[in-house]
Amino acid sequence: MLIIFDVDGTLISGEEYDWKSFNAAFTEITGKTFSVEFWKTLDEVTASAIVHEGLSELDIEERTRIEGLVKNRCLENLKVERQRTPNAFFSTYETRELLEYLREHHEYDIAIATGDWYDTIRYKLEVAGIDLERFIHATSSDAPIRSEIISIAAERSFRPLEDVVYVGDGTWDIRACRTLGIPFIGTGSRIEALESQGATCILPQIRKDPFLKILSEIKNGAR
Repeated sequence: MLIIFDVDGTLISGEEYDWKSFNAAFTEITGKTFSVEFWKTLDEVTASAIVHEGLSELDIEERTRIEGLVKNRCLENLKVERQRTPNAFFSTYETRELLEYLREHHEYDIAIATGDWYDTIRYKLEVAGIDLERFIHATSSDAPIRSEIISIAAERSFRPLEDVVYVGDGTWDIRACRTLGIPFIGTGSRIEALESQGATCILPQIRKDPFLKILSEIKNGAR
């Protein structure tokens, strides 16, 4: 079984600082802001997709160029937020314990698939005490669509989607898993929203024993 983890809101905290950095970077580089209506109509919630949709009037080459500028500014903003709030991005001991346990047991493989860019997610994981390079990973720097990012992580792990379970915290994660036809384990601060979208495997906090119990149930077809 391959367990693929989302990052923001799943493995690490600090989404409020993350969105603040991202939104500010987009405005600082483009002079534009995201409206409430923009977010309501957005199909893909990944860094790349959001920037490209926000610049939909431009051609692909210009959007890609500006995306690089926004990404770099976002990384700068994240570092400023971390200086202001040292615990802005952190992972719990239980989360790190689970990752280490899964890494050490050959019954499971693990990977990371995130809608954030490589540079920004690597930084946030680093300050949270998790080394991205220890894991097979795919990011929004690889593809703009979340289901494609998950598929890339599976391909890089040399595992078929039939062996994959995805762990995330957003309703967009559920949509991606339904597109791919893979099981979903929900966690984080939006449990009610996940349940309203039909999520049945829920862990408000990632802890080793409850997590392994759900994995066993999924593996044995009880979920």
